[in-house]
Amino acid sequence: MTEESTYYENLINRYFSGEAGENEIAELSSWLRKSEENCDVFTQFRKVWHAMSQDLIMENIDIDEEWLALQAKLSSGKKIEMGRRRTLRIVTRIAAAVLLILTIGFLLRNIIFGADKTIEILAQNEVIETILPDGSTITLNAGSSLEYPKDINENDQRTVRLTGEAHFEVAHNPEKPFIVSAGDMRVEVLGTSFYVNTNGPDGKAQVILINGSVALYHKDTPDKRTILKPGEQAEATPDKKEISVGNTFEEYFMVWKTRSMSFENERLDRVVNIVSKAYNIPIKLSNPACGNCKLSVSFEDQTLESVLTVLESTLDLEIKKDGRGYIVNGEPCE
Repeated sequence: MTEESTYYENLINRYFSGEAGENEIAELSSWLRKSEENCDVFTQFRKVWHAMSQDLIMENIDIDEEWLALQAKLSSGKKIEMGRRRTLRIVTRIAAAVLLILTIGFLLRNIIFGADKTIEILAQNEVIETILPDGSTITLNAGSSLEYPKDINENDQRTVRLTGEAHFEVAHNPEKPFIVSAGDMRVEVLGTSFYVNTNGPDGKAQVILINGSVALYHKDTPDKRTILKPGEQAEATPDKKEISVGNTFEEYFMVWKTRSMSFENERLDRVVNIVSKAYNIPIKLSNPACGNCKLSVSFEDQTLESVLTVLESTLDLEIKKDGRGYIVNGEPCE
């Protein structure tokens, strides 16, 4: 399970149990409007809750009232007249109801998300590289997640689900196409190297082909395919079902993986932005006017501290720690 799916699983549970507050209901409503998949998950939860609550409805007892009555008799020190069988029956009902509430989340997770059939990899605050059972190598950027079936080698298709940014080096297997589910978009390959970002500008999904060949399509229109060539970038717009292709894209789209940067007479604000992306750390200019200062410098998989030290000495800057990130102080250049 990813942290996000677990969070909304708990939120839906709170909604159906009547514990969700006004703000939580509003948040859940916003989440449901984001995609049909979210609505499908909610619908499955509703069905399971309804089915699992039938036994309690048929029993038609007030558990709280029965429990309080039982507590009162026990605490009074008086002899309980209802008889052992009835006492045992009430306690059993209460225990069964409590057990039902405690296990419902676990059951929903297995029924809906198939926790026993899939593997989730979450890159929280750092870049993670993983090798799938089929030999494919995937590098996840911080804040990204990947889900794939345990039996990926046994299926006709090798299908994985990505949220965030990742670089793929797919093991060649013509008999088993490799498919990346990236939101509404699907990326189908046989063996190649490419980059996918499900959180591109304006909500678009991005694919940049490094080598090989890939076919792109929306999940509802698999017959309308766009073929990419090496060096091309595609952007998919979910609501319009459009895929646009071009050969112009951000030079440092993979800097979070390589941490290789070479700047020639480059503006400081751009350098800071790229370094920030490379190390997944917020770096801001306290005086935006100093962003026009230019510098020439190269970095090759160096530590963040080393990079910041070079920037400080090169342009006479002062860089201070600010929470999780950094603040750059400096004077503007002419």
